[in-house]
Amino acid sequence: MNHGYTPAEISEELVLPPGLANDWAARGYYGTLSHNAKAVYQKYLGWYDANPANLNPLPERDAAKKYVEYFGGAAAVIARARADLAKGEYRWVAEVMRHVVYAEPSNTEARHLAADAFDQLGYASEAATWRNAYLVAAQELRQGPLDARPASLDPEMVRAMRATDVFDVLGTHVNGPRAWSREVVVNWSLTGRPEQVAVTLRNGALTYVAGARAANAAASVTLARDTFDGIVLGRQSLADAVKQGVVTLTGDLSAATLLFDVLDRFDAGFAIVEPRRQK
Repeated sequence: MNHGYTPAEISEELVLPPGLANDWAARGYYGTLSHNAKAVYQKYLGWYDANPANLNPLPERDAAKKYVEYFGGAAAVIARARADLAKGEYRWVAEVMRHVVYAEPSNTEARHLAADAFDQLGYASEAATWRNAYLVAAQELRQGPLDARPASLDPEMVRAMRATDVFDVLGTHVNGPRAWSREVVVNWSLTGRPEQVAVTLRNGALTYVAGARAANAAASVTLARDTFDGIVLGRQSLADAVKQGVVTLTGDLSAATLLFDVLDRFDAGFAIVEPRRQK
């Protein structure tokens, strides 16, 4: 980094000292030196590699169409890529087929050629994580992306987390634009494993203060931890829990339920090597 090398250049050239490279415990069976070197760069300097061409590039789908047009069309790219595949240039074939697949997602010939390249990259990978990524990509290209399925929280994980951690996760599910014009503060008090959390929804973002009660809260909610988990997991609504008498609520019920009204529902079976499904 001090010499101005980019993440890709560093990851290509960096090697372990012999004393570590020859130690089986330091081999890249899970992580890789290439992958981790890029993470180190990003930690210290961020994602930008100082080349302004990478500062604000076209979205991948738009760029792909231009690439294929400049290359002379999909058929020309595929013909050259087949020759490169035969020469063992699997990384390059995966790169150029990426553009063809993004430009023409239904091009079966391009998809299968890209899958063949990913197969070989997977077979040659020492790291299981890389091998899995390559082979899942090949599967997607041949069989299509995974079936759409709603993302959901894991019940065991939720039960093991503190309430503050649960609100951290819920914060990543807030649909920002849907919540932009909404502002509310709610106090949550959990019994069993006692916790108090003052939660604020403002400017499309959820924040909280642990162990506190906000004086300006629009509502205060008291409930058992099991009931809280059930509401978070979508097994029952907060309004129904109040009607059943398992939740004590003072203040504005609609303010307390607002957080759950602005949570995003999204597809956990997204594509990884082709354009995402258009809604």
